[in-house]
Amino acid sequence: MPSLAKSGAISSVFVIYGAAAAFVATLIVTNGLGKSASGEFFQVMALFAIGTSLSVFGADTGLVRTVSAQRAMGRFSAVRQLVRFAAIPSLCLSIGITVVALIYTLPGVSPQLSDNYRVAFNVSAPFLIAAAVMTLSFGVLRGLHKVVTFTALQNVLLPTLRIAAVLLVVAFAGNMLSLALAWTIPVVVVALVAIVLVKRGMPKASDELVADAGPAETAKSFWGFSAARGVSAVVEAILEWIDVLAVALFLGAASSGMYGAVNRMVRMGVMVDHIGRVVTGPSISAAIATGKLDRARSIFVGNTRALIAVGWPFYITLAFFGPTLMEVFGHGFAQAAGVLWVICPAMMLQMAAGGVQSVLLMSGKSRWQLYNKLSSLAVSVALNLWLVPLWGLLGAVTAWAAAVLVDTLLAAFQVMRLVGIRAKPEEMIAVMVISAGVPLIGAFGVAQLMGQSWPAIFTYAAIVLPIYGLLMYRFREAIGIENLFKSRKKNNRSYSGKHFA
Repeated sequence: MPSLAKSGAISSVFVIYGAAAAFVATLIVTNGLGKSASGEFFQVMALFAIGTSLSVFGADTGLVRTVSAQRAMGRFSAVRQLVRFAAIPSLCLSIGITVVALIYTLPGVSPQLSDNYRVAFNVSAPFLIAAAVMTLSFGVLRGLHKVVTFTALQNVLLPTLRIAAVLLVVAFAGNMLSLALAWTIPVVVVALVAIVLVKRGMPKASDELVADAGPAETAKSFWGFSAARGVSAVVEAILEWIDVLAVALFLGAASSGMYGAVNRMVRMGVMVDHIGRVVTGPSISAAIATGKLDRARSIFVGNTRALIAVGWPFYITLAFFGPTLMEVFGHGFAQAAGVLWVICPAMMLQMAAGGVQSVLLMSGKSRWQLYNKLSSLAVSVALNLWLVPLWGLLGAVTAWAAAVLVDTLLAAFQVMRLVGIRAKPEEMIAVMVISAGVPLIGAFGVAQLMGQSWPAIFTYAAIVLPIYGLLMYRFREAIGIENLFKSRKKNNRSYSGKHFA
C-alpha cells in the first residue's frame, strides 16, 4: 500500500484538478448563459446534490469507517456484507425520491415552476439512482484505502466529462434540458467504472483477526452510525445551497446566479479540507479502531497545518482581489464581490480548526456531528429568512458565515475536549504567522499601489508565491513539515502489512 504521504500527494493533485475542472464548468455556464439562466441552473444543481445526499443517507461514510475498521482488525470477509447493508436501503431510497420528484414537477402539482426549470428537474431526477450507486462505490473504495482510485474517479474523470459535455451544450444547444443532461449523464459513466473497480478491489484474503478485535458490524450497528451521518449529510447539502435558494426565492434568478458564483468561488478553497478528509479519514478510523490515538493525533496535526498553509492565503487573496476575480464569471458578477469580506474570515477560522469533522466521523461520533449540523442549519434558516429580505446578498452571506462558525466551534470543542485529539498552540503558531502575514502584507501593498486589475493580481502572485515558498522551506522544522513526513513514513510501516493486504 502506498504511504499516506505519497497517496496524499497524488490525491491532492487530483482533488485540485477536480476543483479547477468544476470551476471551469461553472465559468462555461455563467459566461454562456448569463446571470438569470445560471441562477436556474444553480438551483437544479442544489436540488440534485440534496437529493443525492438523501438517497445515500450517510451509507457512503458508513462504508469508509466500517470497511477500513474491519480490515484493520483482519475481518476481510465482512466487506461484502457491509456493501449489502449499505446498497439495498440506499437504492430503495433513491428510487422513492426519484418518484416523488417526478410527481412534484407535474404541472397540476407545481404550476408555479417555469417550463425550463420543470424540464431540467424532470431530466435530472432519474439520475439520482446512478448518483447513489456512484457515491456508495466511492465509499467502498475509500474504505479499501483506494484513495487515489477514488479521487481519480471523483475529481478527474467526472469533472472532465462534465466540462466536455457542458462545453458542447453551451456551444451548440444552450437550453436547460441539454445542460441538465450534460451534468448528469457523466454520473452514469463514472458509476459503471466505479462498480468494476470495487469488484476488483474486494479483499480475497482469509480472516485473521488481530488481538482484541472488536465485534463484527451488523446491519443495526451500521445504520445506527450511518443514519445519523445521513441526516448530517443532508443537512450539509442543504447548508451548502440554502443561501442560493433563499436568494432565488427573495431576490430572483439573476441575484441567485451572482450569489451562486460567489458560492462556487469560495468553495474552491474547501477542496483543501476535502483532500484532508479523503486522505486521512480511513487512516484515522484504523488508528482509533486499533487504539493508536497518538497516530490519530499526528495525522490530525499534519492535516491542520496543511489546511492553514493552503487555505489562509487563498481566502486572503480572494477577499482583497474579489472584484477582479469575480469578473471571470462574466458581465455583472463582480457586483457580488463585496460579500467575500464576510465569508472569507469565517472560512479561515474553519481551516484553523483542522479536520475536526473527519475525526468526529471516524471516531464514530456521527450523532454529535448531526447535532452540530442541525444547530448550524437552524441558525442558517433563521438568518436567511430574516436578513436576505433586508440586506440582500449581504444577508445571505452573513447567514452562511454564522452557520460555518457555529458548526466549526461545536465540532472543535467536541474533538479537543471529548475525543481528546488536539493540536497544541506551539505546533500551529509558525504556520499561522507565515500563512497570514505574507499574503496580507503582499495583498494590501499591491492593492494600494495598483488597485483592482489582472496585472495587480499577477504582480501579487509573482511577489508573494516565491517569498511564501521560501519561508515555508526555511522554517520547515518549526512548522513541522519535515518531522511530519518522517513520522508518516515510519508509522505507515505498521499499516502496510497483512491487515491491509
